[in-house]
Amino acid sequence: MRIISMVLGVTVLTVMIGMGLSTLALSGTDRTVYDKPDIRSGKIIRGDVMKVDEKSSQSWNVSVKDRETGEVVVLLIDKSTTRKSISLRPDLGAYVIAQYNEHNNHAYSFLTNEREHN
Repeated sequence: MRIISMVLGVTVLTVMIGMGLSTLALSGTDRTVYDKPDIRSGKIIRGDVMKVDEKSSQSWNVSVKDRETGEVVVLLIDKSTTRKSISLRPDLGAYVIAQYNEHNNHAYSFLTNEREHN
C-alpha cells in the first residue's frame, strides 16, 4: 500500500512539474508581441458625411462635418481602415464616428451609426 501511494505521489508531482515547465517555456516565446497592443492614437470625429470622392474601388476621400465644432475634415479611407462592411462605400448624409491621424488625415476606423442618422 505504501508503494502504491509513493508511486502515485511521484506521478502527480511529475505531471505538475511538467505542466509548470511547459507553461514557463511557452510563455517567453512571443511575449513581446502580446505585451504591446497595437494602440493607435488619433483624433475622433463624430459627424455627417458631406462629400465622397472615390479614388479607387476601395479608397475614398470623405468630407465629414463635425457636429460639435462644425469643422469639415477630409478623411482618407482605404482598405486598412476598420469599417463595418469593407465592401460598402460611404453614404452621403450618414452619421459617422471616425478615428484618424491628424497629420495625414488617414482614418484608422470609420463606423456608421444608423440610429443617429438624422
